[in-house]
Amino acid sequence: MENKKIEAGRAGVKPNNGGNVIEVMKPFVKFGVKALGVLGSVLIHIVKNIPRPDHDKPASKKSDRVIKI
Repeated sequence: MENKKIEAGRAGVKPNNGGNVIEVMKPFVKFGVKALGVLGSVLIHIVKNIPRPDHDKPASKKSDRVIKI
């Protein structure tokens, strides 16, 4: 009967932890930049479409008359 050792994998293979961080994070950074660009353009569009108050026009006069029923 053969005895098998648990967790006895290939001894020559080591995981690459942190050797290629730039290439791993590159898609996430691209997505973040594009998402911020979209949010910025939407905010600019919203701010541009807010109606501005006209300070040159006089305010409309309210009628001082009281109507009694």
